[in-house]
Amino acid sequence: MESNDAIELPNPSDSRREFMKKGLLAAGAVGLGVAGVGTAAAQDGREVLVYFDDYVADARFRVVSLLPASITVRMLSLPGGGEAAEISQPDDYNGYAIRYDRGTGSVAGASYVFTKGTLRERTRYEFARDATVFSSRLGLLDTTVSRP
Repeated sequence: MESNDAIELPNPSDSRREFMKKGLLAAGAVGLGVAGVGTAAAQDGREVLVYFDDYVADARFRVVSLLPASITVRMLSLPGGGEAAEISQPDDYNGYAIRYDRGTGSVAGASYVFTKGTLRERTRYEFARDATVFSSRLGLLDTTVSRP
């Protein structure tokens, strides 16, 4: 049985125009397949915001609790109460209190992370090796976390 999803490859007897159309369709299908692989890899991690001073590459931490929405909004606002250009809707974010884990059972420190997604309480995560500046006015970096 033949699949309806088969890609028609160029035939040498086709006109140049037909050849180009079929070639572009084949390239597009290959491109979509590659994009799908990249998307799957990106879904392994969750994007989070963390304060400049609190980010440690590859550090493991445990989510302690979800912050109340009003506190999250206040923490993602400028000190004078205004909104930072990078975050027009601070109530779209969930804030979490976290504790760094040294691996010996002792706590190395505490901080906060913010995400548009969700993190599970009492679950261990690990920061990615790289981060980018998300908002210099709020002192936040953008990075990903994953379960170790």
